Amino acid sequence: MSENLRALVTGASGGLGAEIARVLASEGFDLLLVARSEPKLQALKVELETAHGIEAQAFPCDLSREDAALDVYDCVLGRGMCIDALVNNAGFGDSGVFHEADWFRQRDMVQVNVIALMQLTRLFVPPMVKRRCGMALNLSSVAAFSAGPYMSVYYATKAYVLSFSEALAEELRGTGVTVTAL
Repeated sequence: MSENLRALVTGASGGLGAEIARVLASEGFDLLLVARSEPKLQALKVELETAHGIEAQAFPCDLSREDAALDVYDCVLGRGMCIDALVNNAGFGDSGVFHEADWFRQRDMVQVNVIALMQLTRLFVPPMVKRRCGMALNLSSVAAFSAGPYMSVYYATKAYVLSFSEALAEELRGTGVTVTAL
């Protein structure tokens, strides 16, 4: 196993997650890439290992499943990894009138954007605090700063991510662990 720092990136199969993974790989981080699409994760794994000489591992996981974060944690433990940087990027939005929106899609959005992020943070931050070193990056949005008619649940989840991250950053002051909302 490599001596590099290791980052876990959720939602790594595309968009900001893939770009954050590319930046981390260029900085020498080994990676655990998490997302639903195994083919996209495998392609990114090969790209990053080839371009940057780091070790990347793919773990396909649907974070909309209840307690899917525990599967990610079990994967990390089972592979003997130490996570130095947690990037909670996975998330999605939906639009429409709330009272007409698909309930299950709205619930899944809260599960991914809030519950999985919170659970992953709860699982991975304590070992960082114990080591007195680590970081968590939580993807929020400018949507966190206002109400979002026709995207009410999405805006609310991003407000949660911002508030949660700011509170944790203060709680963890002096521990060697940082929490940042992007």
